[in-house]
This record gives sequence, structure tokens and C-alpha cells, in this order.
Amino acid sequence: MNCLGYRRELLAEGRESEPMRLHRLGCDACAELQREQAAFEGELRRALEVPVPEGLAERLSQGARSGAPRAARRRLLAAAAAAIAAVGAGVLLWRGRDDPMAMACIDFVMKDEAKSIMMGAMPREEARRMLADTLPLERIERLGQVKHIAPCPFGAGTAYHVILMVPQDKVTLLVMPDTPMDSTGRAAKHGMHAAVMPAGKGSVGVVGSTSAVVESVMGALRA
Repeated sequence: MNCLGYRRELLAEGRESEPMRLHRLGCDACAELQREQAAFEGELRRALEVPVPEGLAERLSQGARSGAPRAARRRLLAAAAAAIAAVGAGVLLWRGRDDPMAMACIDFVMKDEAKSIMMGAMPREEARRMLADTLPLERIERLGQVKHIAPCPFGAGTAYHVILMVPQDKVTLLVMPDTPMDSTGRAAKHGMHAAVMPAGKGSVGVVGSTSAVVESVMGALRA
């Protein structure tokens, strides 16, 4: 268990497993996140203590039985096939790399990702318009399931923070319309790996738990 895994599991599940608890006991940053998350969840529960509309559970159940899961599975399988070819050669590129922008992407995940998720997501249609010239949302959605997308301050401009579930793992994307880039850079820190590359009129950063998953997502984005 590393900091990235702890933060994502805590935000996704809202509770700790035993490996998570053991990690938190030795990590001040994750202990602080757990305290903030517990306070936030308490406030959220108090704000949402309203009667549940009659028939809501039945409607949600009917939606879950629709054809959407099958379509999502097809997208995940297609993304996996596109990504496998990119992994082998890419892993060797991580040795000796320490790109400042890639490091900044890791720092964002460590320090600001939880805050971005807590602030809430932006409407998908607005995201579609804002990303169109850099990394169209349709391309991202072909790789897997978008769990969260929202604008956030990043460096001297604005990035669009995306949590994406791909076949191998969850990854963070930082789509940066205001930050053009000529080449690809990579970095590793705190058990996380990140890469940045040109995308449309700007650039995109990819942060994941292993270099292999980052390289596979980058390869799929290039395809």
C-alpha cells in the first residue's frame, strides 16, 4: 500500500481496510487526509439527511440492469488491446528521468487530488467543450470509465483533473490546455509514476501506481 493507493481507496470506499490502516499509522500525510475525509463525510451526512423519494431504489436497480454495463465492458476490452503494445519498450524509458512537470503532476495527486474530488465534478457537456482542442473527452472515454472530471489550478494556468478507471488500475489525468509541450517527460516519486506529453494545443499528464500502466495509457492516447 502506497500513498496513491491509500488516497484513492479511501475516497472511493469511504472506509479503511487493514492494509490501509497500517499505511496510515506510518504516514502523516495520509493520516491528515483521513481526518479531513472523516470530517467531510460527517458534514455531508448531516446535509443529506432528507427523506428518500418513494420508488428510488427500484428505479436505480432498473438502470443498473440496462445495457450500459455491456457497452462499458466492450470499451474496456478495446482499451486493453490498444494499450498492451505500448508497454514493453516504454518501461525502459523511466530510468534516469526526472521531469519537473511530471513531478508537479505527482505532487498534485499527493496534495490536491482529494480536495478536487471533494469540490465536485463539472457537467460532462461543459467538460466536452473545454477539452475539445486539447484531449477530446470522447478519446478519454474510449480508454475506460471517467469517475471524476473538474477544473483546478495547476501551475500558472488551469488543468482539468480526470480520474479514469482503465482495465489495469485507476489513473489520474491532468489535461492542460494552457501548457503546450514539445516532448514527453517522466518522473517517479512516493511510489507513483507520472508522464507528460503533448496533446492538441496543450498537454496531458498521466499519473498511476506503476510505470507500465502510465505507459499503456499514454500509448492508447496517442493511438
